[in-house]
Amino acid sequence: MANKTDLISAIYDSIIEPSRWDEVVKRIVEDTKSFSGNLVLRQPDAGSLTALYNVDPMIADAYTQTYHKDDPLRTQAWSIAPGEVRACSYTQTDSFKATAYYDEFVRPQGWAGLVVVGLEHTANDFALLALTRSPNALWPEPAEWRLLKTLAPHLQRAAALHTLLARTRATTEQLGAAFAAAGFAIFLLTWDCQILFVNPKAEDLLRRQMGLRYERGRLVTATPALTHRLQAVACASSRSGRAEGDIGDTLELNRGENRPPLLAHVIPLGPSRTVSIFDIDRPAVAVFVVDPADGLGAQILRFAARFRLTPAESRVLGEIVGGSGLLAAAKDLKISETTARTHMTHIFGKTKTTRQTELIRRFFESALPGSPGSA
Repeated sequence: MANKTDLISAIYDSIIEPSRWDEVVKRIVEDTKSFSGNLVLRQPDAGSLTALYNVDPMIADAYTQTYHKDDPLRTQAWSIAPGEVRACSYTQTDSFKATAYYDEFVRPQGWAGLVVVGLEHTANDFALLALTRSPNALWPEPAEWRLLKTLAPHLQRAAALHTLLARTRATTEQLGAAFAAAGFAIFLLTWDCQILFVNPKAEDLLRRQMGLRYERGRLVTATPALTHRLQAVACASSRSGRAEGDIGDTLELNRGENRPPLLAHVIPLGPSRTVSIFDIDRPAVAVFVVDPADGLGAQILRFAARFRLTPAESRVLGEIVGGSGLLAAAKDLKISETTARTHMTHIFGKTKTTRQTELIRRFFESALPGSPGSA
């Protein structure tokens, strides 16, 4: 039992360190007196062997490139349910032995039987542990069968967690690449302010506690009043019809030391956006934190190029996104209020917005993956 318990622990260790799956498969093959084993943890419309034992790499390549398409285990007739352990008697049938899959792939390797532990079977995913048997050990003995029945639910859970973590890693890598060059801190939050993702600039803000903190998995501000405003906008994003159209809110985050506050633009995201960004189908919220002193030159230029803004319009846009009102923008740019309003009218027309808050939303949303014109 101690050895069985150790093997179960090794299965769960492999979730965190996938390279350990090879050793797990090796131990299961040996403990069940099998000939070889292969573990498929995810196979969307192709062949992919995650871990192998006693399988020639050339044979594995042949399977992933060619023979997976003819694998009977992929068909509905022979599909293995998650958690099921099955000795596949079809390998002894005349109809199977008449197939090219048997003649070209199975027979040359001397495989006479197959025992399978089902892990997942959907329209797109095909996950299992397959143990090949030699003619001298065609079917598992009772003790070997009991071992597989004991391991099956653990393998099933481990496969599900492995897939979930793989998707999470892929999403994080995709977001990291998309947001690496952003000139501002970006937080992606759930409706109750749990943090889903932060880019490096956001991590730095949290580390230095620059107006924002990480507290019990949630994003909070330096004051209860601002935290309540942030939570209210995030919660409102979960309401039907609210997330797609409203700007959200803009918070001023005090940094002290006689420095101007950071600006946090809080923008609800509808389910259609969250699916394209980080593969969840519920509303969420994005928080873009800008330091007005740093400027947003590169981001302004990209946005201006996308909407064909003139240099003068781009300068007005930069002032607005940086937290200035139209009058303050006119003063800082040393232009008249009338000229500033004319530029804003042109910007609204080109970006198909009607007010400053909508323009700010359009600007920051353009930095999100999947947005038209995003980097």
